[in-house]
Amino acid sequence: MQQTSGKLKPVWYFLLSVALWFIIDFGTAGGFRISYYEKIWPTILLFYLGFPLIFSVLIFRLQWTKYQLFLSTLATIYIIEVVFTRNPLLMTFPTLLWGIPLAVLVYVPLVYFPLWVIRGEIEKHGLIIVVLCMVEVAVMLLTIFG
Repeated sequence: MQQTSGKLKPVWYFLLSVALWFIIDFGTAGGFRISYYEKIWPTILLFYLGFPLIFSVLIFRLQWTKYQLFLSTLATIYIIEVVFTRNPLLMTFPTLLWGIPLAVLVYVPLVYFPLWVIRGEIEKHGLIIVVLCMVEVAVMLLTIFG
């Protein structure tokens, strides 16, 4: 991926990000059930395409720093989990005390994993990737069986 042309990096980021949005959201929110998509698939498709496109522009066109990207990840969490889905884990006290950090752990891979792949930084962030993958799998299992 390091040898990818500079012009193709945003495209690869977008494609990897869309794939991750599908896998992570389908597992963590939908529990890998097709019924998850039945009534809200247009909105979900908009999220799956829109947020990767926005982050691709922020990263490659506007060249935002990792801190700016993190703040925009927090904004994404707010938009999706509070404004659109009214997630009770983030909207009620005291559950928001653990719901917010959990949401951050679920959303960070959506933004950073594709970026680290494109930049060839997988090994550099290996421990973070392993921990975040373990969190994703745990949340998916809780959604499926909980």
